[in-house]
Amino acid sequence: SNWNLASRANDSVGQEHYDAIRSDSNPETWAFFAYDYASKKEVACSGSGNGDINEFFSHVKDQRGGYGFCRVETGDEESRRAKFFLLAWVPETGSNKLPIMVKGNMSVHKASFKEIFRDFNSEFTFSSEDDLNADAVINSIVKAGGANYMGQT
Repeated sequence: SNWNLASRANDSVGQEHYDAIRSDSNPETWAFFAYDYASKKEVACSGSGNGDINEFFSHVKDQRGGYGFCRVETGDEESRRAKFFLLAWVPETGSNKLPIMVKGNMSVHKASFKEIFRDFNSEFTFSSEDDLNADAVINSIVKAGGANYMGQT
């Protein structure tokens, strides 16, 4: 079902995936919410999975613009740490190119998305397949180091 990021109708669509990805006992590691370009303000979950960041990116690259959330493991065998990042996907070319009317609303919608997907270590905005570079993203998350939590979990 569709999640309206303007009116916040169906916030539960996002909440369910957020809770699953944040949970250590649930295998889900990522979810992506693509815009319905006709409505300009609704997103629907286009996919979710239990794989790694590469699986997430390989899904995202074929989607319309939207927002994703992904869990990655960092550290060594001694201290595995779960880290989370939020992605705004703003494709600028191809058949999924983000319409200007949608782009104009993204800052408002992203704020709504973050009301649900609120605890994360890093945030990225990417616009082309070249940006979806797993190694670069993980390095950036590791460098950021400390958690960027609004509320401690």
